[in-house]
Amino acid sequence: MKAAGLDLSKHNLMTISVTEDEILGIGGENIAGAYACMKYFQSLDNPANKKFVAAFKKMWGEKSVIGDVTQSAYLGPWLWKLAVEKAGSFDVSKVIDASPGVEFGDAPEGYVRIADNHHLWSKTLIGRARTDGQFDVVYTTPDLMKPDPFPSGYQ
Repeated sequence: MKAAGLDLSKHNLMTISVTEDEILGIGGENIAGAYACMKYFQSLDNPANKKFVAAFKKMWGEKSVIGDVTQSAYLGPWLWKLAVEKAGSFDVSKVIDASPGVEFGDAPEGYVRIADNHHLWSKTLIGRARTDGQFDVVYTTPDLMKPDPFPSGYQ
């Protein structure tokens, strides 16, 4: 886009697929100023995320980055653990039945809750890309967003 003359200081660009991981390949100088809509950014300022980022970088190196997908991969086993504890069983059917309503307050993204459709209630964030490959969060929904994975007209 930059090579084609698109100036992100004059044009708005919103992506739902470029995270900190992709910026490693794109280069921060080529995406700075673009917006991304995610549920997680590595730069989130909360105690659970600071702990998660520190542990991740200790394990994988200081130059490693964490994007929305990476945080979701971390979050999944924790939610499964909580659902197993609620079900009192490892039986898959019982865990599935127990998962709606499971809450996790220590997720790096913040508080989340499993909905009846087995997707997550979570906040939606808009971040603005920086040249260093991170995002400044410029908007956070005030409440958790109801998960609607199959909106009318998209089936």
